[in-house]
Amino acid sequence: MPIEQTIIVRDRPHKPVLSVLTPFYRHDPSALLKRFGSAPAGVEFVLLDDGSASAELVANAVSAAHATGAPARIIVCEHNLGRAKARNRLIAEAQGDYILFLDADMLPDASSFLSIWLGIIKTQAPRVAFGGLSLALAHRTPETALHFALFGSSDCQPAHRRARRAAQATASSNLLVERAFLLEHPFDDHFTGWGFEDVDWALDVARVEAIMHVDNPATHAGLDDIGTLMRKSAEAGPNFGRLARKHPLQVKRFAAHRVASALRAMPARQAQRRVYSWIARDPRGLAPMRVRCAAFKLLRASHYAEHLA
Repeated sequence: MPIEQTIIVRDRPHKPVLSVLTPFYRHDPSALLKRFGSAPAGVEFVLLDDGSASAELVANAVSAAHATGAPARIIVCEHNLGRAKARNRLIAEAQGDYILFLDADMLPDASSFLSIWLGIIKTQAPRVAFGGLSLALAHRTPETALHFALFGSSDCQPAHRRARRAAQATASSNLLVERAFLLEHPFDDHFTGWGFEDVDWALDVARVEAIMHVDNPATHAGLDDIGTLMRKSAEAGPNFGRLARKHPLQVKRFAAHRVASALRAMPARQAQRRVYSWIARDPRGLAPMRVRCAAFKLLRASHYAEHLA
């Protein structure tokens, strides 16, 4: 059993309506918590430090959680659980009728963000709803410019566009789920490492429940530099392969799968990967951003190709 401790920042005087769940690993969630100001009634915050081993990080989170004025607790794990297991542990700790997943590097766009979600719960009572992602509050730097461009072109879509591919366009950040439904449909903790545990969950859920898409976005403020982006793409390869084996019909419709399948049939993939990497990094600063993005997508698909059956 993993060793953990739970810090109760402020106890629950009443059963909450909404539990905001935030796992974090070596990323300070204080900016997210401070963005809420004074949280509306009926909200609790439950955070999980997934093995960061930083007393300073936990102290910052405790201070920021206390400032919300809401019930809050922080689970501190000695060892890293991974993204799926960490979310399942948070679900078990939450007490709200609804759960809202927000990653530590997110910033709600609207000051009324939580009130909007509470209004949706009261008036529409969805079992699953996704609020959307944004770059409205993100800072674009030379180091994060590629991630900014990639994320902005693919992940930042209004609700009516996301609804056309409801499961594929659902992420585990800014995701609202009825707690009773989530207890019946937890995350698959066989997805370890980086990526696709949320896509897997959404594809599973879409078989039994419609996913509502609404416009209540949150900014992905934690953009990665090119080196981190490439590392995560390589680490996501095994999970993409698992996703494709578990959901073959759905994943075959993904553009990334089509490209990965084509690359799998081509020779000299390692040499091609070096070329894609060089263009995406653009060390001479000459390549247009659309070319860098295309090269990175080919690089990412080449990692996925290694893990397709």
